[in-house]
Amino acid sequence: MPEYADDRAAIVELMSRYAQCCDRREFDAVGDCFTDDAQAEYSGKRLPRGVRHIVAHMAPLARLAASQHVVGSVTVEVVGDHATASSYTVAHLVRPVDDGHEVVHRGLHYADRLVRTGDGWRISERVHQVLWSTSTPTTWPVPRFTTTPQPQPAS
Repeated sequence: MPEYADDRAAIVELMSRYAQCCDRREFDAVGDCFTDDAQAEYSGKRLPRGVRHIVAHMAPLARLAASQHVVGSVTVEVVGDHATASSYTVAHLVRPVDDGHEVVHRGLHYADRLVRTGDGWRISERVHQVLWSTSTPTTWPVPRFTTTPQPQPAS
């Protein structure tokens, strides 16, 4: 059983690394999470096969002021050198709008197929699905936090 625990931990780490690399705009490192011939589908759009297409698809994240992907509820099934994983992620995306900024909150589901390589586990197929989305105005850049309540504008 320790082998499964090690594999599961490595796969969950890979999913977290993917999320953090997206948020840090480290797109080469995003690519390192996939096999060279990976297949991916994002929000119903099936990309051409190959990691370079996945990286190119993710690159527009750089236009956002900030993002934070929080990965949770991960299930993993390992059979030899292959695995499947299902995970939920809440993504917070800060983007400019006409009169300032808004934060888009999205509930995501990832269905992944993975393969063990000489460099560790890599995603060979990813299906990304948006389950829900909402947005609210936000202040950007984020003001300095204080413990004193700030006055709210009159409605």
